[in-house]
Amino acid sequence: MKPRVKILYSPGNNCHFETAEAFKMAGAEPEICNMKADLFSGRDQLDKCDLLALPGGFSWGDHLAAARIWSLDLVYRMKDQLQAVKEKQIPILGICNGFQALINTGLLPGSKAVGAPSAIVDRNNSAVFESRWVTCGVQDSDCVWTQGLAGEEIRMPVAHGEGRVLLAEGEEQHTVLKYGSVTGTQDYPANPNGSPEARAGICDPTGRILGLMPHPERAIYPWHGSEDGIKIFKAGVNAVK
Repeated sequence: MKPRVKILYSPGNNCHFETAEAFKMAGAEPEICNMKADLFSGRDQLDKCDLLALPGGFSWGDHLAAARIWSLDLVYRMKDQLQAVKEKQIPILGICNGFQALINTGLLPGSKAVGAPSAIVDRNNSAVFESRWVTCGVQDSDCVWTQGLAGEEIRMPVAHGEGRVLLAEGEEQHTVLKYGSVTGTQDYPANPNGSPEARAGICDPTGRILGLMPHPERAIYPWHGSEDGIKIFKAGVNAVK
């Protein structure tokens, strides 16, 4: 059977269908899961899947801050299910707004309990919304979403106003993707938000939870200008086959 992927939808998300298509291309069976109609109603549960994805967009209009309301829903209405996902070791992918949600819930960097964030995704240093193509260098790590890609430089677009990943003092970092090259850069615009250590994507200590600001689902067809993004989806799907 094909791995089952649950793709969360909250009002304002706008990349869920593209993310589903990418997982389908990668050999999985994607399913859009509506936070209210499916999860809050009790008709479905977060942990009934092989992979979990939080797509990009502007959940709840990014009111208060990027993905803040989405994160509050996840922590205060679904904390037990988030914990079940962790205990079952279900790999999670968070893209852009989904990454911001993973940070706000504490699932990333992942050293603390669910609901205890130890990082923020702050405003871009440029103070404007950055929409551009970037190059990301894949680091050598245990992240299941980048297995077999270490040392590669992949091209994907970014589209965010809050993408600067700041970790709490003493927080161990597990950087998986760096802006500009494998060694990384702080130079703008190669680093579009000024994220320290050129952080474009980080994972938790287990390597199963990945969050990244670039959009791999927007780099899966030749006419996109790059097919590099599909590599991330294929690696995640292969990890649970």
